[in-house]
Amino acid sequence: MTRKELQQMLQTMDHYTMMSCDYRVFEHGRKQRDFVLEQLDKLFDKKSEALEFYNENVPEGVGYRQDYINELKAEGN
Repeated sequence: MTRKELQQMLQTMDHYTMMSCDYRVFEHGRKQRDFVLEQLDKLFDKKSEALEFYNENVPEGVGYRQDYINELKAEGN
């Protein structure tokens, strides 16, 4: 998967399936999230860069906290 493909996937996927009462929807969302996290690990050397890319391509309020990303940067990750 390329960064462009991952970007498109992040922009079009449902980021709220983890809140579903329907286990099938919840499980699909969990598998999709796990796949996205695997792809981020493959495409980026540093976790902080991967999480910034993630935050840039998901709706406001869904991404990782900036202070966590800053901590990773400070650690060199």
